[in-house]
Amino acid sequence: MALPLNPLFIPAFSIETVILDKDTGAPLSGGLVYFEKDNQRGQLKPVYQITGTSPNYSFIQLPNPMELSSIGTFVDALGNPVVPYFFPFNNLLQPEYYYIRVESSEGVEQFTREAVPYIGENSDPGDEAIVFTNELSNPQFSEVLFDTTSSSYTYNFTDPVLQETALAPDWDLIVSGTGACTVTVSQTKPVGSLNRPTNPGTLLNITSSGLSLLRLRQRLYGSPNLFGSGYLAGYFVAKTFSGSTPTITLAYSQSNGAVVNQTILSAALPASGDYTEFTGNALIPASTSTEAFPDAYVDIYLDLPVNTNVEITSIQVVATGDINVTAITYDQISNDRQIDYLFHYYKPQLEYKPIPSLLTGWDFNLNPAQFSGGATQTITTTAAYKWDQTICKSTVGNIAVVRNSVTGGFQSTTANNDESFYMIQYLSGAQARAMVGTKLSVNLSGFRTQAGGAVTARVYLYRGSAAATIPTLPTTIGTLAASGVFTLTAANWTLIPRGNLGQAQGTIPTVLTTDYTTLNVDDDLKFNGWEITTGAEIADTDKFAIVVTFQCPTTATVLTMDSISLVPGMIPTRPAPQTKDEVLRECQYYFEKSTNEGVFPTAGTLSGILLSNMGVGQVVGGQFNVMPRPWGITYYVKKRLSTVVPAVYDASGTFGNLSVLGYESAVTTIATSVAFGSFFVIADQGERGINFIQSNAGTAMAGVASGGFNRDSSAGIILYHYTVDNRLGII
Repeated sequence: MALPLNPLFIPAFSIETVILDKDTGAPLSGGLVYFEKDNQRGQLKPVYQITGTSPNYSFIQLPNPMELSSIGTFVDALGNPVVPYFFPFNNLLQPEYYYIRVESSEGVEQFTREAVPYIGENSDPGDEAIVFTNELSNPQFSEVLFDTTSSSYTYNFTDPVLQETALAPDWDLIVSGTGACTVTVSQTKPVGSLNRPTNPGTLLNITSSGLSLLRLRQRLYGSPNLFGSGYLAGYFVAKTFSGSTPTITLAYSQSNGAVVNQTILSAALPASGDYTEFTGNALIPASTSTEAFPDAYVDIYLDLPVNTNVEITSIQVVATGDINVTAITYDQISNDRQIDYLFHYYKPQLEYKPIPSLLTGWDFNLNPAQFSGGATQTITTTAAYKWDQTICKSTVGNIAVVRNSVTGGFQSTTANNDESFYMIQYLSGAQARAMVGTKLSVNLSGFRTQAGGAVTARVYLYRGSAAATIPTLPTTIGTLAASGVFTLTAANWTLIPRGNLGQAQGTIPTVLTTDYTTLNVDDDLKFNGWEITTGAEIADTDKFAIVVTFQCPTTATVLTMDSISLVPGMIPTRPAPQTKDEVLRECQYYFEKSTNEGVFPTAGTLSGILLSNMGVGQVVGGQFNVMPRPWGITYYVKKRLSTVVPAVYDASGTFGNLSVLGYESAVTTIATSVAFGSFFVIADQGERGINFIQSNAGTAMAGVASGGFNRDSSAGIILYHYTVDNRLGII
């Protein structure tokens, strides 16, 4: 894209002007044309020629004076025909006219012209042609990060070497020194009647002790050549309380390359202690940086005097392009507007001010993984639940899943090249209808280790109507290709659109697995813009599915997903903090087990096993029997469905059996296992529990001969564990 030419340059003559000898009328061959300042005659003022090819033009300076051709026309230094351009302004962009003298090659004056080109009061192109904007945010320190409730705040350092401390939004304090060092700061708030220059609402008061370097820095990310090959104009207001004339330097550096510590403005503060405005500028060379977006940056910083009390505000840096402007008035803005310009600073903080996710259990370090029994799970080419509310399927082969030892996240390791797999979560009823009437955002927080290769993640959101069904596993609502692309196949389901944003996809970041320090880097994948927009779909949304796919081209790729959140609004965030118990209870709405964490009933355990009292009876010869009687199970949390029958297990982990124990005088005399269905039937059930009655009250579950049966000291019980499974896609 071509850059527009500066409109302040004005063509001085027609496409070919011929200047004639005043005496002979012949072309003034070899004549000299001098371009001077009209208000300082005798001082040359540059003129320019336009150069380049369409559409990329620029202005370069011509010789002054210009020597005319043999036919009295304007030519450049190489003798090529040229049209000179005026720049009739000074460095403050105020009109500054030319005085033109023309002489023959023998030095005989031909004519003069003054005040050209004249710019009328109402046609000054400098009034509207260019708008200069301060490139720095928070220029008056209206927002700071230190305590302003006290008169001052002191930072303490020990032997600092270019130590960085966040002082204010977008401003870092950088210090070096030896031994114990301090920096004391405060936010000065002048009353209006003081009429400080630029009328600031706030100023930064700063003094130091023991330092060899004191610097305020603002880092502008994105380009290593920002403002390169052009002029930067600087401005600030400052004063000193020292009675001396300390110097403050405003400078520019690039993150890579040769442009480092380029001075924009250096100013000696007056010993009088007056608040003073300082201006200056510099031509920034072209960059030699090899860095690129988003890691590249440029620094704008102020070197402040050490061991000296100064006050500073209204720091301004303006890019003026190819115009050498030495002084630009500070662009006064309110404190509220300064805060508005800090959105880029607060945006990441808003993104990590978590709000509750609409998903269940996908803050994976809190996911109870109830039915994994704590063991390694394997994602296969058959879709199945691997952790709570997490259905997975691969396209090639086995993928091992464990809990990451550092973050507790869902860690998967591929065993094949060109592998892809997905995670699916279904929601129904009121939870699905929460997607209606709002835009939706998804945040993926995860990483891959340096093993393996790059991982591409894709996110799909789907809605289902009342007529839609959640397929029974291993069938799901679509198919996954090796490319990581998911294709919807189920009837009455539709893709929730993202407007014109297209497919949500990105590359999972890589961490240094030696120490995991790069986990602190903001590299989450953030997507937004999903919205159910049509009236028919808004009125008939009863089911929801999120599908997240991962394309892993290289075997032995280790991927950890710490969280996947779905939140209302346009700002993706990580899930809000929850307790482990809160997440467990959310997951128990779909699946509940009675065994301890990390243990599945089939493993067989007496730890935490439940019991219900049964009756006892006596037969001839003193034998007593354990007789069935009504009992029930009360669930920990309300269930999604009221019709699901729990699965029961005996103490050895045998499905469908109960352990029966008989006690006489506190001594176990019976220890056996019986089939649940042989003795009990359902009496009634609901969302919070189920009750059983004996199917044959006169049939003993177990009995033992006893030489001294005592109804008061003999007892019978059943021991059991249970699971209640009403997961979507299962029931």
